[in-house]
Amino acid sequence: MWEVGVMLVRGKTSNEALETVIISNYLDLFLGEKDFFRSPHYFVCELSHALKREGHNVTVILPWYKKLDETLKKMGIYYTGKTERILIPMDRGGNEDKEVEARFFDCMGIRLIFIYEPTLSDRDGFVLDPSTGFFFPDNLKRFAVFSKASLEALKVIPLRPNVIHIFGDWSSVAAVYAKVLFKYDNLINRARLVFTIPSLEDQILLPPEQYSYLSLEWKYFSYEFLEFYGKVNIVKGGIVASDITTFLSESYVEEVTKADFGNGLEGVIIQKLNEGKIKGILPGVNTELWNPKSDKELSKIGANYNIDSLQNKVKAKKYLVSKYGLQEDSIVFFFYGDLTERSGISLVYEVFGDVLKNYKASLIVIGRGDDFRELSLAELQDNFKGKVVWLKDCKLGDLKHIISGSDVALIPSMSEQDNILHMVSMVYGTLPLVRGVGILNDVVRDRINGFKFYNYSPSEFLAKIKDVCDIYFRDPKRWSKIQKTAMKSDFSWNSVAKKYV
Repeated sequence: MWEVGVMLVRGKTSNEALETVIISNYLDLFLGEKDFFRSPHYFVCELSHALKREGHNVTVILPWYKKLDETLKKMGIYYTGKTERILIPMDRGGNEDKEVEARFFDCMGIRLIFIYEPTLSDRDGFVLDPSTGFFFPDNLKRFAVFSKASLEALKVIPLRPNVIHIFGDWSSVAAVYAKVLFKYDNLINRARLVFTIPSLEDQILLPPEQYSYLSLEWKYFSYEFLEFYGKVNIVKGGIVASDITTFLSESYVEEVTKADFGNGLEGVIIQKLNEGKIKGILPGVNTELWNPKSDKELSKIGANYNIDSLQNKVKAKKYLVSKYGLQEDSIVFFFYGDLTERSGISLVYEVFGDVLKNYKASLIVIGRGDDFRELSLAELQDNFKGKVVWLKDCKLGDLKHIISGSDVALIPSMSEQDNILHMVSMVYGTLPLVRGVGILNDVVRDRINGFKFYNYSPSEFLAKIKDVCDIYFRDPKRWSKIQKTAMKSDFSWNSVAKKYV
């Protein structure tokens, strides 16, 4: 049954409407902290709307944060006038019971519930303390209250969900509570429990003295559940408690079975894989935001295009090279991301001196980093004036012109679990050149819909760039075929939603 889809429920067929609840701690989209290509920023919003389009009933539960007042109306999210006060029992380990508010909003037919509690909602920072740059020391207590309140809110509605889908690290406590504290609750215990976590790189490990914040019996602080080398690991607890855990990449699922990527949880992952309780499901692309046929930025220069009118992509390129003073007959590469070792920027500035000397090539880099990497890029730009452009920041409109006008997107990452830049680039017929890891490996097929290399080495990266340049300059028919194959890809969120139901 689970091989058909993640959210299938006993007694339900996949074409019946499901009551789906999504619980998440991610507020990035609401707070304007947008990374255009990091799918966790958009996951809850995009998946919930896609599930609704598929005919399912969706309730989303999020923590309230005081800065939300400024953004919700702008996003078309309106308060319904309904607020329920809920007493949350936190009576174990010396914790006081908490009274919270469940505030009901509507987002285009999706029920949206924000949980308000003063220590959760009223601080100057949300997860990070702005005075230190680190997590608030009582985050576990704050998100334990949020997680329990989210489940209690379902009883207030009342709502009997077929699926409870938990997304994110701090909200993983909700999976633990659903399995332990609500196992005899008839509204909740029949729901399939799905836990999605983007990455195991930065797990939340907490000292054992904080375990009492969870108000759980000590028997659950065990090697089999929440204990991890003497510390509390709530992500591990979420994986163990859930009926199924999903990652945003099929290849990443394979990677986390190994010590280099599993970060100590590879044993748990392997066990769950053997039980059929781990899946990788790719995120989608917002085809209203990213679509060369209807892109308003391209409309301004008369350069909208699709797979049948790629000649207009040439117009987009002419606009781009003219704006930044680059050679029109060059192959244009671009790199977008943090200037860190993980992003692969070191490979870019190590090899592009050779590329720019030997090919008619141009390079646009968008991103910030430490002094060393910024100085290296500045030096590359100075040495190749008219061939290299480095932008520390970039507005969405300018970014769209760079993606549509470029020929190749460079994504030579050391690791990659949730970046969708390669997918967006393919939608625009701009071919991705990626390292074959994680979500990049899932999508890109070398010389078919993009280009791919595997070893994180300057020599292999340079060899693949030369391969790209040779095809671009010597075999335009093949280049066009690769472009069209890339543009035929279906990255819609509707197709993603079907995999969850």
